[in-house]
Amino acid sequence: MSLRVDGKAILELLAENKSESAQLYRRFAADNALGDPFFETMAKDCDAMHDVFLALAKQAQTDGGWVVEESDHHYFSLRLERTFLSDPAKFREKADKVQSRMDVLELAERVECNTLEILRELDDIVPRFAPKELKAIEDETKVHLKKITEGIRSLS
Repeated sequence: MSLRVDGKAILELLAENKSESAQLYRRFAADNALGDPFFETMAKDCDAMHDVFLALAKQAQTDGGWVVEESDHHYFSLRLERTFLSDPAKFREKADKVQSRMDVLELAERVECNTLEILRELDDIVPRFAPKELKAIEDETKVHLKKITEGIRSLS
């Protein structure tokens, strides 16, 4: 069975998460003991992604929502609920507890992996909605993950 979902709310949540990510990454970039200058680049990328998600939210609102299969939406909601993307306060709380460079990298890895997963799930349930924009965000997220993974490898 199909249902109409509020794509605007989903995209605004993703925008909010990118804003939180940017703040966190700036904090890590400024902390020489924990961070890395690359986190400032990631923060700027997150600012840009935030703006894209807000623009897409407006587009989704104009479109009147998305018609998706109920089972697909249920799965998407379950997966989103399990990520930091759905709860910025939980994300901030976890960020406040980092104590080492590895903690920072592992948190950033989780955030970026969550982003990648949700982008792919979004593409699965609404494949014709903003494919170029979502692909560009996915590609940038992969660049972030590569850099983070290299950092984790260097500490191992």
